[in-house]
Amino acid sequence: MGCFSRIRDLAASSGVEWPDESGSAREKLARPIRLVVLGEINAGKSTLLNALVGAELCPAGPLPTTQRTTLYRHASSERATERNGWQILGRPLDLLRRFELIDTPGTNSGWRDGVFADIPRFEKADLLLVVFPSGNTWTAATWDLVSALGDEALERTALVVQQSDQKSPEDLRVIEGHMRDLCLKKVGRELPIVAVAAGLALEAKLDPREARKSWSASRFGAFEEFLTATVCESPSRRYLIDRTMQEAGDRLRDIESALDRQRRSMDDDGWFLAGLEREARQLRDLVLENSPKTLAGARGRYENEVARLSRALGRMLGVGPTLWRLFVGDASPARIEARLADGLGEAIRDFAAVDAERLLEECEGHWNDVRPRVIERMGLDPGTAAIHGDGREASTGRFVANVARAVPGVLGQLRVRACLDSPLRARNRRLRFLLAMVLLLTTAAGACGALGIDRWAWPLAFAAAGMGGVLLLSAWVSRIRIVGQTRERLRDSVGRFETAMREDYGEAVRALFDEYANGLIGVRRQLADRQETLKPRQDQWDRLHLELRSIEQDHQP
Repeated sequence: MGCFSRIRDLAASSGVEWPDESGSAREKLARPIRLVVLGEINAGKSTLLNALVGAELCPAGPLPTTQRTTLYRHASSERATERNGWQILGRPLDLLRRFELIDTPGTNSGWRDGVFADIPRFEKADLLLVVFPSGNTWTAATWDLVSALGDEALERTALVVQQSDQKSPEDLRVIEGHMRDLCLKKVGRELPIVAVAAGLALEAKLDPREARKSWSASRFGAFEEFLTATVCESPSRRYLIDRTMQEAGDRLRDIESALDRQRRSMDDDGWFLAGLEREARQLRDLVLENSPKTLAGARGRYENEVARLSRALGRMLGVGPTLWRLFVGDASPARIEARLADGLGEAIRDFAAVDAERLLEECEGHWNDVRPRVIERMGLDPGTAAIHGDGREASTGRFVANVARAVPGVLGQLRVRACLDSPLRARNRRLRFLLAMVLLLTTAAGACGALGIDRWAWPLAFAAAGMGGVLLLSAWVSRIRIVGQTRERLRDSVGRFETAMREDYGEAVRALFDEYANGLIGVRRQLADRQETLKPRQDQWDRLHLELRSIEQDHQP
């Protein structure tokens, strides 16, 4: 019944409810076959059981050795108990796994009344063996016992002529004929009769050197074949086997249905998860589709930064700073570009941080809808979203960093430094020339005054003052023009700013939603684990199905 036990284990692991087996054919079939030996003192009952198991199981001798009914059954070690007046002895013998053997006191002994009182219990056995010594097959005490058996018990009763080696074949035929006549007189039917020499059979099993000579003379092979045909292959036992095979087949079909339901459920769960992932992608695609509107929101920050940069450029191109740079060199384009980079970087990071919060709120809102659906559909709790708690701050940081990668591209599109270099160099050349003229005229006026040539000194002084006015006017006008041109150019480049940001913003959105979708990876893993456990169960089902079919074929008549 190892196959049936494995089917039950597979059912338990597959979640199939196992019906109550009390009274089932398998339970009856799993019980050891119970044999009872009955007969008078020294008929050879104990020797018969010893020969059957091939060991000194029961004490045997010329004097009465069995003084009370003894039940021998299998146990891992020798043990003795008592129940309902019977002695129960456990022995570690393999044959006792399939048979329970009951040895009884002699029907002509002082314990005769106890034997007759136990007849109702004996009648429940699978086979009753009534043992007669070959020298006294007409003993009244034993035939009285046979007569006391009920009709159903007689169906499972056989007569055993022991010590058959002490009689010739002709004598045995006469004895068997006499016993058949007594059967008809006593119980109205013929009972099976088997002649054996159990002592020789035991010698053959215990000593292989005596096996060839003793075994043939013992007739024990025919006796064991009789047991097999009468008990192990009896119609009632075959019926139990057929019923057990049918029960096993029913359970296998239940398991097959359960595995099929689980497989379909897991496939449905896979489609369900794919639907949730599709929802996340749709949410992402919607965000990307609306990215032009979102990036339009960054335009105000860009324009604010352009205004701030224009004011900074105006201060930088003031008269004082300009005259100072005429002497020490002008690095205004590089400084303006650096300030624009810092300002734009900060503005973009601020914009990205605000937008990240918006996107994370949308993801969490979607997750709050997804989580109960997963729990209800799959019985699994995916937990909080991957972007929840500490993960939220980390996700915001990564999103901001990904969006901020657009700054170099934006600066490359605007080319602020390159555009400022040419007008500032032209302005500086012009202002240097005017400044040189002012200095030259001032110097000439001073020299004439020192030499007392007043008629030249004052005109030169006025000329220097006029040139200085031209210098200031030129610086002021050029400042206004350059600041205005830069501001207008940057404002006109807002499209380039959005274009430069679009790609990095899209990548940042995809990365954020990938992180969000990772929350379903754990559920995917658990589903994959379930599917992995289903495959070995299916393989085991296939093996058990083949094994059961093989057993059925072996038991076909």
